[in-house]
Amino acid sequence: MYNQDLSDLYTVKRTPWLLAAAGVILALVVAFLIFGGRDEKDRSKEETDVVEAADSADGYDAAESAQPVVDEPAADTEATSEKLSRPAVVPPMPAEEVKKAFNEAENLENSGQLESAVKKYTDILERASNLGKAEIKRLEDKIGKLNVELLTTPRLTSGKTEYVIEYGDSLSAIASKYNCPVDLIMKSNNISDPLRIRPGNRLVFPDHPEFSIEVSKGANTLVLKLGGRFFKRYTVGTGAYGKTPVGTYRVSDKVKEPAWWPGDGRNAIPYGDPENILGTRWLALEATGETPRVSGYGIHGTWDDSSLGKQSSAGCVRMNNGDVEELFMFVPRGVSVRITE
Repeated sequence: MYNQDLSDLYTVKRTPWLLAAAGVILALVVAFLIFGGRDEKDRSKEETDVVEAADSADGYDAAESAQPVVDEPAADTEATSEKLSRPAVVPPMPAEEVKKAFNEAENLENSGQLESAVKKYTDILERASNLGKAEIKRLEDKIGKLNVELLTTPRLTSGKTEYVIEYGDSLSAIASKYNCPVDLIMKSNNISDPLRIRPGNRLVFPDHPEFSIEVSKGANTLVLKLGGRFFKRYTVGTGAYGKTPVGTYRVSDKVKEPAWWPGDGRNAIPYGDPENILGTRWLALEATGETPRVSGYGIHGTWDDSSLGKQSSAGCVRMNNGDVEELFMFVPRGVSVRITE
């Protein structure tokens, strides 16, 4: 019996304790899944309710705020990028509103509110689709006249800056800093000698004016734009038999009283010589983008106004001397030029 008792003492009892422990663990897991999942769901619902309440209080729908942001195009979505960069479409002006708008513009002009008048006239020009040629010309003449007056006087308007001359200043340095031609600064501030400016004097002039030029060979016109909007139209002469090359260019140089190189082996013909056909100003053109790299073309004056309004030049764009001097005064080097058929 003793040996048997010892054997019974050291032999593992065959009880189901492992199964019992497994059952307890399984029960705990099931309970956690049931009650813990319910708590998580409740918390999620509570958070959703809080977000929706906050969105409602801010005045927009939570569902809309969850949509993808479209203010910034995706890096690889060209269509979205083009849509965002496209300017907003300006709604046309109904015919019955044109006369009213024109009267309002004239009242602004007569009361001395020239900048507001120009904006109103330009709005009519851009939006009214039922204007005749005579009405368009009348509008453009008014806009051009007022624009010139606004930019060539010390009137402080949109796009202009005030500058107080300091010791050591020069007009050329000021012009370079603000990308505004010296001639325009002088004209708008009634300065006759660029070397005689006084410290402390106040100047008013355009700050980095965004001019651009568009030339139509078919219409023989040159349109000057400022900030993408119509500024003034000029009558020009273009190349006979369509010789003026179309494309995009930039004004690469500006020369007063230019000499002329005929290109036939003769020496340069100086300014003032009757054989010099360039008039009083020369704006050299340099091709940009995919435009073929032609050379020797430019915008210049002429002594023969009868050649304007038609295709009559050797390929350059020619203008009345007074007109080209005005254009020369407005545009700095680097201004873009587009020539179309």
